[in-house]
Amino acid sequence: MSRNVLDPDALYLGDGGACFCGRHAGITARTTGRDLSGQPVYRLTPRDAAEALAEGIPLRCELCPGVTP
Repeated sequence: MSRNVLDPDALYLGDGGACFCGRHAGITARTTGRDLSGQPVYRLTPRDAAEALAEGIPLRCELCPGVTP
């Protein structure tokens, strides 16, 4: 059984700007911390969220909008 390396309650950005929580990340990202193209996923911080919101971009999981950094 594979071990998850992503926190299920944290938000991440993947290649192409996809925003997802650790629960809804693809299996490759969950188990390796990299997306299908091999790029590392970036864990979002509260500061990232505040800066994005100041620019008018609310960051949240595309599948469960209640998860925020």
